[in-house]
Amino acid sequence: MATNATTWFYREPEKGRPYLISERVNHTFWQNRINDVYFTCVHAEPPFRLVGEWDGKAVELEYEPTRVFILRMQEESVPFVRGVAEILGFPPTVSYTDADGRFITEWYAKDAQKRLSEVQGNPSFQNLKRYKR
Repeated sequence: MATNATTWFYREPEKGRPYLISERVNHTFWQNRINDVYFTCVHAEPPFRLVGEWDGKAVELEYEPTRVFILRMQEESVPFVRGVAEILGFPPTVSYTDADGRFITEWYAKDAQKRLSEVQGNPSFQNLKRYKR
């Protein structure tokens, strides 16, 4: 199955079909040289949510097509974040560590400035990093 982000982020994937969503996302990551990851779709309606493991660490993806993509990991991985940015075709908006100690990276195709303001004003987010487009 040849696929890329246009089949699941830039266009809404098949609602209610978790297997197809998982397959599209997995193949996109594998095609972009992130081979040792496997995602399972656990919510097949917007916001779509997939969970997986990469390099022995839990990884979670949550996204609303054409709007926002959120990556949650146990710890920061610059290569993984770069890979996701390559897949989506634009750099992240912000990254931070949440109250549970997870590393969060968010990509906003719309309303990025609004989200930056929300994150900057929240004291439970640490190690805030803004990215430039």
